[in-house]
Amino acid sequence: MVANADLKTLHESADNRVDANINIRDQPAPETDRHGYRIREQPMGVKRRVKVILMGAGASSLNFFKKAEEQMENVDIVCYEKNQDIGGTWLENR
Repeated sequence: MVANADLKTLHESADNRVDANINIRDQPAPETDRHGYRIREQPMGVKRRVKVILMGAGASSLNFFKKAEEQMENVDIVCYEKNQDIGGTWLENR
């Protein structure tokens, strides 16, 4: 059980003073939190540019390229391929 004197001390600590709370409340919100997280002030569902990175230019990547060209907007696609040409397994196992 906490004594009344302890409650008063807890309430009047530096973090709970009325003046300190008013000063904190009147400050603008920070741009980022201590971890660097930032809340975007825009409505949900706003379209934005997306970057897609594909590893290898095999059948799945080629299918994705075709579908992205037909159905997607605002997309940057980068593909990394170790061979000199596209084809993946079919290129290597001729």
